[in-house]
Amino acid sequence: MTLKYYDSPFHVTHDEETASKMALKMDLSIFITDCLKKMKLNQTEAATRLDVTQSRISELANGKIEKFTVDSMMDMLDKLGFRTHFTMAADGNQTQPQIVISQVTGN
Repeated sequence: MTLKYYDSPFHVTHDEETASKMALKMDLSIFITDCLKKMKLNQTEAATRLDVTQSRISELANGKIEKFTVDSMMDMLDKLGFRTHFTMAADGNQTQPQIVISQVTGN
C-alpha cells in the first residue's frame, strides 16, 4: 500500500479549490486569534476592536471557519494593524506566489 500525502486535512475530503480556501481561512483564523491573545483582549474587547459581535469572536476562536469569508478576515487583520500583500516574482523565478502579512509600524 502506498502512502498518500495531502497539503492539508481539508484536501482529504474536498476538491483542490475548496480545500485551499479552507486551509487559508484556518491559517488566518489562527493568526488573528493569536494576535488577540498577545494583545490580551477578551472576547468582548476583541469584538469592539474588530467591530463585530462577541459571538463572531467566539466562532473565530473555535475554528468555525465556514462562517467567515477570506475578505472578512482581511478586514479583521486591517483593524489589528496588519496589511496583506500578494507577491509574485516579475521574472517568473519564484516557484509560487506568496501572501505576506506585515504589521503597520506605529500600531
